[in-house]
Amino acid sequence: MVKVIKNGDRLYKSRFIKLVFASFAFAAIASTNAQAVELTPREAYTFGQICAYCHARAETSAPVIGDTEEWQRRSADGFEVLVTNTILGVGNMPPLGTCGYCTEDEIRNLVIVMSGLDPAAANQGVKP
Repeated sequence: MVKVIKNGDRLYKSRFIKLVFASFAFAAIASTNAQAVELTPREAYTFGQICAYCHARAETSAPVIGDTEEWQRRSADGFEVLVTNTILGVGNMPPLGTCGYCTEDEIRNLVIVMSGLDPAAANQGVKP
């Protein structure tokens, strides 16, 4: 059963909409990302339940899934900086993006999928 939450004259089918959007976003990114990683079931669950909560909505300050331009801007100092920021927290994002059970490798895979970036190419721009 979908829980409908009324907010003024807007209706949100909160969980259902979020999961459907995340599923389509994930499928679109995975099919267009040359460096696509195959997420484990645990990573896919995390993607839909945790990452998509902020990264699937343009009204948050988080870079939107698949907005390669914004992710490239944020990775100007290198792909590993994105991973480190995710682990330590940056701006409005708490440490580990609220995923207390995620390992560093899982975080890295999730950032690859959300950003659409090739980590090797992104790290070439790192200044020593």
